[in-house]
Amino acid sequence: MRWHVAQMLPRLELSAGERARAVAILRADLDHESRIVRAFALQALSELADRDPAQRQEVLALLEELSVTGCPAVRSRARKLLAEAKRRQQKGAGANPAPG
Repeated sequence: MRWHVAQMLPRLELSAGERARAVAILRADLDHESRIVRAFALQALSELADRDPAQRQEVLALLEELSVTGCPAVRSRARKLLAEAKRRQQKGAGANPAPG
């Protein structure tokens, strides 16, 4: 059931306090015995960070670390999430800001 919760948390409208609690839960799930729970917790953290610039760098660092040190399922998910994040960054960097 925990991996289902991890899938749902990023889809909820959360206050700042609720989001902080969700992040704490998901970070704890990164140490869960189930590899699928760890993989989905990482996915959820990444999705939450997409909407919270304050957490984005921290989650990117976590993805970098777990892409090397995690179990195979977590390494694979971390590599996928890193690639997606890099594509989004390149897309954003390629946009020309309007002259101001």
